[in-house]
Amino acid sequence: MKKWIILWMILSIAAVAFSVDLSLYNSFETLFMGETFTGISDDINALYYNPAGLSNGKGFVLGLPDLNVNMSYGMASATVKALTHLNEIEEVLNSGNNVKIANYLLSNYSKALSGRNDMIFRSDIYTGFEGKSFALVAAAMGQVYANSFVSNDIVPFISLHAKAAGYVEGAGALAFNIHNVKLGVGGTYRYGYVMPSIYSIDNLSILLVNSSTFDPDMSHEATSNADMGVKISWGKWNIGGIWHNVMSDPDLPDMRIGVGFVTKTLAVGVDFEKLFDDDYSVYRRIHFGVRYLPFDFLRLYGGISAGWFTGGLEMRLGPLKFYGGTYVLNYGHHAGYDSQRMYTIGFGI
Repeated sequence: MKKWIILWMILSIAAVAFSVDLSLYNSFETLFMGETFTGISDDINALYYNPAGLSNGKGFVLGLPDLNVNMSYGMASATVKALTHLNEIEEVLNSGNNVKIANYLLSNYSKALSGRNDMIFRSDIYTGFEGKSFALVAAAMGQVYANSFVSNDIVPFISLHAKAAGYVEGAGALAFNIHNVKLGVGGTYRYGYVMPSIYSIDNLSILLVNSSTFDPDMSHEATSNADMGVKISWGKWNIGGIWHNVMSDPDLPDMRIGVGFVTKTLAVGVDFEKLFDDDYSVYRRIHFGVRYLPFDFLRLYGGISAGWFTGGLEMRLGPLKFYGGTYVLNYGHHAGYDSQRMYTIGFGI
């Protein structure tokens, strides 16, 4: 048990204030495309990015649990090192010497983890029907998020926070054809529980003095919200808009619009987020993405998210899919600042 506890600490070591909102799901496809999907909205990701796009005529849909792990570079490096030194870690832990344990961690992992690091686990499952004129979909999803900070001081300051959330969701959409134009409207309602502070350790020294500090806090809070979306399609061109978190502060609605060009092999989109938030600069709001299918078994993704490059690929082997890529968590109000580069690997059915 100690071995797995210390492994988790190495993975999650040190966190500052949370900046990721777990109420909004981020799929690997849309992240690799620079979070550009509001206008494209042509697959099950519409459930989270623009439910009006669910009415796309694909019929019965079923997605079994899809699992992915997202890590910043430092976190990924520390994870690989920890997994290849488990016996060594176990030996240090069995010594029962807190000073020895601290020295081992600081000498072996503080360099890789210096600065800010993030880690996110996600999984979801969904089922429903997507018709040409209506759609009904139900889904469940879960996420765990940890954020870390290790200073470069002679005696590093190390803190850690972690939280989790789980939701059940229901979504519906209706579509109407007017001559050559298709108008779709849709909405998503979600209800779930958030554990805002599973771990909250401000300095590693606290853990060394009082090991009970590492006991997880499983207290949770119920939460619910809704999204509303609209989509207009004319041939291969699409325009979409979404109002996230409708039940939140009405004085500052979280609204987003997007334009997409979609064919069987190519999708190109531009999104413009935070329409009514004046704190965001123009370039911070803009997202651009491309999805290309050169073969039936291969999908390529690329994009620009608030000034940062994103990209990845997905391979489909029968019912299985494997994917990997990179994207950026944007925290600030200006493009190219206050962000964290993330790397994703995952699989699903």
